[in-house]
Amino acid sequence: MKALFSLIGVLFFINSHAQKFDCSSKVQEYKELFQAKKATEALVVWHEVSKNCPKQSETIYTEGLEMLQYKIDNAASPEEKEKLVRDVLKLYDQYNQNYPLTTADYEVKKAMVLFDNKVGTDDEIYRLLDSGFAKATNSITDANTIYTYFSLYRAKYTADKTKVTSDMVLDKYMEANTMLLKLETTKPEKSTEYKTALKGIRSLVKELTTCDNLATYYEKNFEANKEKGEWLTAALNNLTIKCGGEPIYNAIADANYKLKPTSKSAYYMAVTCIKQRRFPEAIQYFTESEALETNPLEKAKLDYSLASGLLSKEKEKSKALLVKAYTYDPKMGKAYLFLAEQYGNGAEECGKTDFDKKAIYYLAIETAKKASIAEPRLKPTVDRTIEKFAAKALTDKDISDKKMNGKSFKIDCWINETITFPKK
Repeated sequence: MKALFSLIGVLFFINSHAQKFDCSSKVQEYKELFQAKKATEALVVWHEVSKNCPKQSETIYTEGLEMLQYKIDNAASPEEKEKLVRDVLKLYDQYNQNYPLTTADYEVKKAMVLFDNKVGTDDEIYRLLDSGFAKATNSITDANTIYTYFSLYRAKYTADKTKVTSDMVLDKYMEANTMLLKLETTKPEKSTEYKTALKGIRSLVKELTTCDNLATYYEKNFEANKEKGEWLTAALNNLTIKCGGEPIYNAIADANYKLKPTSKSAYYMAVTCIKQRRFPEAIQYFTESEALETNPLEKAKLDYSLASGLLSKEKEKSKALLVKAYTYDPKMGKAYLFLAEQYGNGAEECGKTDFDKKAIYYLAIETAKKASIAEPRLKPTVDRTIEKFAAKALTDKDISDKKMNGKSFKIDCWINETITFPKK
């Protein structure tokens, strides 16, 4: 009976305490204080809320982090700053304890708080990152975090090559590559950030990523990873830059394509075929890559590559692809510029009369002008192109003498374009 009364007493105490502490009003109180720039007072009230209402809402933790970061940014001394940063780390622990499902990457966040605020040692930061990456790889989407993790590991290799070998660095390099390439696809709105991070990571290991080293590394690891699409894609991405002609490249490209035909896997097969001078097959794979691609800007790049490369001598096909390229990407000035060169080179072939030939050069100039409108940085090249064709093109006098002002003129052959001349 005593136990029963004791339990009732405890429950009564808890209930009365909860009634005395109004979580909602206290939350509103610290918010108003923080908005009034009274961060210290706000944090005092916030601490009461976090102690008495730890599961009131996740915003308690996100707002606490915001207030602490404000205090960190305005700390009066390094000692005060470090204490506040350590408070943030404790807050992340509490946040994870109460909301574990939405804070899988809390250790990574803790590491980056230390790194961004220049508190703690590289070893402490790396240990947190390493643990966090192992537990929550799929939750990590920040490009700088991935770059930081790799750069700290790279520093360990520099400091002691007996503990961290070159192969271990390449393993970590592949891990970072795979993450960034996957994120480029899943979060295209941040693709520039991921590409910048990847470029930075590559610069950190350029002495380790020679063609010979990469070929040896991938030959050694291919068998264990030949059915892992993300690994294969990352390997091909690295090999394409430095040694696309190596036998291991061909093996990986083939395995990747067989695993799943995608725009990327078809593209890598095209590269393989080019290196082996199997040009008709390369064209087929390029065409398939473009068909499977969903991003208009990437489709434009593939169309331009094919038009200006393998199909550059097949003028009609080249022209059709260039038109597709600048249709997909109106800012692709180089597509207009290459088409202008194609027109200029086709004047003698397609022009039956002197007027026809001059009209084609006129069309080439007008097309080149569109390049500098689409991509202003190309203006110097456009100016040189115009200067090259100007002496051979129709002049205002030529147009007037033929009474063509305001009229249209059809050019046949593969060019198949109609020019409308300006009125006087």
